[in-house]
Amino acid sequence: MSSPKIAVAGFGQRGKTFVELAMNEPGIELAGVCDCSEARLTGFARRHNCTAPLFTSLEKMLDEVRPEGVVVAVPDFQHAPVAVAAMKRGCAVLLEKPMAPTVEGCREILRHAGSCRGALLGFVLRGHPVYRKVKELLDEKTIGQVMNFQADEELFVLHGASYMRRWHRHVASSGGFMLAKCSHDIDILSWLAGENPCRVSSFGSLSFFTSDKLKCEFCSQCPDKDCRFRFAGEMVYMTEEEKSDPSAFGFDRCVYTRDKDVIDHQVVNFEYPSGVTASFSLDLFAPVPKRRLKVIGTTGYIEADSHDFTVDVSFSDGREARHFKLEQDNDSGHGGSDLTLFRNFIALVRGEKVQRAGLEAGLASTVVGTAIETARREHRVVEIPAQAYATEVQI
Repeated sequence: MSSPKIAVAGFGQRGKTFVELAMNEPGIELAGVCDCSEARLTGFARRHNCTAPLFTSLEKMLDEVRPEGVVVAVPDFQHAPVAVAAMKRGCAVLLEKPMAPTVEGCREILRHAGSCRGALLGFVLRGHPVYRKVKELLDEKTIGQVMNFQADEELFVLHGASYMRRWHRHVASSGGFMLAKCSHDIDILSWLAGENPCRVSSFGSLSFFTSDKLKCEFCSQCPDKDCRFRFAGEMVYMTEEEKSDPSAFGFDRCVYTRDKDVIDHQVVNFEYPSGVTASFSLDLFAPVPKRRLKVIGTTGYIEADSHDFTVDVSFSDGREARHFKLEQDNDSGHGGSDLTLFRNFIALVRGEKVQRAGLEAGLASTVVGTAIETARREHRVVEIPAQAYATEVQI
């Protein structure tokens, strides 16, 4: 296969990223782009000289251009039907995280996985230089037996606030904040630990973005021009018409809106079958966006910072400390991991073997994310039996 044909389904913020990667990647053909908004597609094509065929019908795109690979970048609650439609036609699939917001949605995808070329999950942290280095150190037993992971995600203020106004604000659509945003982190902890959790507990609530602070339904109507959460177009991709009147299209909804049921802070505890434990904290109010990780072993600590691209190892057995200052592989998003992920997908489409997070990892992340949300809502420890992670197809 000399120039595999790649199509992108969904043209929001992430879909646009993959279209741009495809346009600039040699040796492939961007065979089609599909979205429900024709204006969004044609506006981008005109501004960026994109000559790929544009569609507002997924079925028509799949049938007319017959791609070998499809990137699924639609909203989470549409992942399953879009992925299944592509799989039924034998396409390889790159699924943005999470695999689906429900376990049943994941299993619906799995039921059709045997008919496709392969599947890859968009867990980009596995390709981040910092996490690759931590994985390497753990595989080398650098700090002895691993006892505990301590991780957090610190979202920049406007990034965190965007979840209060977008479709993610409804748990029914997103599966909850932890699954919608932090399925990356659930996956990376399992990847580093080498196993999936058997028990989780969680605490969290909506205690700041509460409706008692609501002044107006939309930012354009609000007299508070100095509000730190005032919409400025962040975390969405809009047409020129949408930019001219974001309220008419629901983009600048007040972050204090009454109709949401997500949390604005949360902590999670994990236990793994080997006895390893982990904790995770979600912060929506960070001055600098970053992820931090500390791994405690029997002969030392590993401390990692995704923003600074640093990994530090300190030892309790007399060895000299080690410091790693890493470099981004390329200038794409997520520390260069977006392009790494996309190139892995191209290799998968070509039939090559790649290091990847597959459907089993996607299912596991949703299983754990669902258990976390249950633990938080029901104020209890949730047991996750091993069979919850079982898949029925070769993936």
